[in-house]
Amino acid sequence: MSEIQLEAYRPVVEDGRGIFAEDLRVKAPRGSREAIAAAAQRKHTTKSEWIRQSLLRALEADGVKLRRGAVEIAA
Repeated sequence: MSEIQLEAYRPVVEDGRGIFAEDLRVKAPRGSREAIAAAAQRKHTTKSEWIRQSLLRALEADGVKLRRGAVEIAA
């Protein structure tokens, strides 16, 4: 189950790979932080980037694409 935080003001985070204006919080099984850190290290990326890329791959596998803030649902 996920929880999306919505605020009137959302800070924009610029980390060199793009602008990420939304925060996303989720409840996860114990050990998830460590598992994500290990997976990110194996891919030579940050934990946040690993999570973003994993999320995009999972959405596309379910027939949903997120492109520049627009949602496209496969027919």
